[in-house]
Amino acid sequence: MSDTYELKAEAREQVGKGSARAVRRNGKVPAVIYGDKQPPLAIALTYKDIYYKIHGGGFLTTIATI
Repeated sequence: MSDTYELKAEAREQVGKGSARAVRRNGKVPAVIYGDKQPPLAIALTYKDIYYKIHGGGFLTTIATI
């Protein structure tokens, strides 16, 4: 098992409850990246990729490259 894995994401222009619901209707998962003294970055990940990574084991103990 590798120590890192890659997730493909796309940046979102809109933020908020309405735009997050629209992202979910399109089969994606809304997320926000915080940290490193940078402004928050709103992204969207595909549900299928996230589902298989979470249920594949080791999701919380490995580093993700986005």
